[in-house]
Amino acid sequence: MYSQQAKRNIVIFLFILLWVIAVPAIAYVSSLDAKFSMVVFGGIIGLALAVISAINFRTGYYIYIAVSMCVHVPERMAKTTIPVGVVMDLFLVLMLAGAIFDKKSKERSNVNYYKDPLLLILYLYTAYLLIQFFNPNMFSIQGWFIFIRVYIRNFIFLFITIKVMSSWTEIYKFFRFWLILSTAAALYGCLQQAVGLLPFERAYIAMNPDKFKTVMIQGRARIFSFMADPAAFGVLMACGAIIATVLLTASQKVVSFPKKLLLLFIIVVHLLALGFSGTRTAYVMLPVGLLLFFLVNLHNRNTLIAAALFTFGMLAILFGPFYSSPTIIRFRTAFMGSQDESLSLRDVNRHGIQPYMYTHPIGGGVMTVGNDGVTYNPGHRLAGLQPDSGYLRAVLELGWIGLIIVCIYTYMGIHYAVKNYFSEEDELHKLLLIGIAAVMYAILVAQYAQEAAGLVESSIFLNALLGITIRTRYNLSTSK
Repeated sequence: MYSQQAKRNIVIFLFILLWVIAVPAIAYVSSLDAKFSMVVFGGIIGLALAVISAINFRTGYYIYIAVSMCVHVPERMAKTTIPVGVVMDLFLVLMLAGAIFDKKSKERSNVNYYKDPLLLILYLYTAYLLIQFFNPNMFSIQGWFIFIRVYIRNFIFLFITIKVMSSWTEIYKFFRFWLILSTAAALYGCLQQAVGLLPFERAYIAMNPDKFKTVMIQGRARIFSFMADPAAFGVLMACGAIIATVLLTASQKVVSFPKKLLLLFIIVVHLLALGFSGTRTAYVMLPVGLLLFFLVNLHNRNTLIAAALFTFGMLAILFGPFYSSPTIIRFRTAFMGSQDESLSLRDVNRHGIQPYMYTHPIGGGVMTVGNDGVTYNPGHRLAGLQPDSGYLRAVLELGWIGLIIVCIYTYMGIHYAVKNYFSEEDELHKLLLIGIAAVMYAILVAQYAQEAAGLVESSIFLNALLGITIRTRYNLSTSK
């Protein structure tokens, strides 16, 4: 087993080797096509990050999250599609190898992987997805392989999270990292709103009709920052605002006044970015998640103050004399759905497909709904049908049997998070745990109106929270 000094020497040697190779390569590639140059530069940087991920899987864990959030920027700059999934799979495999051969990972873990109820439900869900390979309602198994590949990616990430979060120190590090990354995304989103989309972003959207339809609404651009689309951006902005608000209610001895000012700044930029994203589902996530937190912490004076201020702000936005802002108008439609024709159309579509749900207990098969169905199962009864709901997609593709498993799994996740909160005594620990519960609850409620948990960015965050939730059920080191 390599010592820490030996690992550092290997890293230094590999970086020197990569630099020696990169200098002539960059000089040569710069004279070629701009798109090809972008791909090569990205490959060189990715190779360096991959080496780090293999040697130190804990560092690689955070690199993986950052790359997953920002990988769409070079894609837009190159004006071409980059195989993002392949990049993510490579990082995960390297992290997994690093975790397997890491000295600390060989120490006996106190997580009961074979008896933990939540993990057992996860194993049952995994087995059910594997059985879907034989679903006779699918026209092609190509979509099944794509789906399983993405699921295995999330599955591995969940277990790596459990290994990384071995102490409260690691959990603190995760939340600091996530708030920094989320705030950077929020600031970039605010910049996009202030100066408009950059030329390469406008060009990329213009050449992609599907992107254009989701970004441009009523002549106004929905902001997406450096993430995949406005929906993913809005969901993560709501999550960041919830966590920062929860931490803001901490006592002075836990979170100092300067840090509270910083949290207040984070909340403001997240709320602005959330509004600019134009994601109505994310608008609903914010009060839903904070409602759970307020109900659990009504005994806390700071919580009551935060609840009063939040309620006053919501009422002012919903019923105040503000009629010229497109952002506020769209925000209001999220809570006054009866006035929105698109929401009424979604309800009609859901009622129309109900007979199919009742007659197909195992569903129509994975990747048969919506645009995925058109691509992988053309001619299928569900192809082209837009579910606009994570739960509706689950019941259509996996049947009501699969939906029951999904609901049990989501319930167990919330149950674990709330139970962890009441079993802790440290104030900061309790706030982080109830913040996790609030975010998870908000995402799972948002699943009713949108596939919030199925987006790449939100699924990474949700699986990270689930991994922390499972890990904190067992004894953790309390060192800070």
